[in-house]
Amino acid sequence: MKILAIPGKMPATKAWLERIIVQTPWKHEEITLHDFSAWGSDDEFNVATEVQSLPSGHFDVVITKSIGTLITLKAQRKISWDKLVFIGVAWSLYSEQDKALLPALDNQGKPVLIIQENHDSFGSFQEINQVVSGKKCIKCIEVSGERHQYADVEQIGSIISNWLESL
Repeated sequence: MKILAIPGKMPATKAWLERIIVQTPWKHEEITLHDFSAWGSDDEFNVATEVQSLPSGHFDVVITKSIGTLITLKAQRKISWDKLVFIGVAWSLYSEQDKALLPALDNQGKPVLIIQENHDSFGSFQEINQVVSGKKCIKCIEVSGERHQYADVEQIGSIISNWLESL
């Protein structure tokens, strides 16, 4: 199984994402944990540049956080997946055109899990759920929080594991 893990904008989210994966059945799988090109330079973080820096190809699973969700949506010509997990969709960073990409994932017929804090400062659970509600392949789960931190890695791992069992 090939897994692509795309962290959020801050380098600390790379280790955080590793801690999430350890809580799931994927802990022993082949994982590509992406490093953003902006992390190794003084350049401003640029979504288009980061889309280009992603590895190309098909992955069994793509798991991502925050701005990584936007990068994943914009990279659909470059990467594909069988299962997709979004944690903390950074909705406020999406343009109106970008926002249409999220519910359109349902058209692929592949399972998508979104985990969103109820009061996430980048987009609340209610905002995200309203956009994907009624979609056959997209499940949106609410967790407590407001700081876009998703600190309870055990809870998130459990949500992912339960979702996998339900497929």
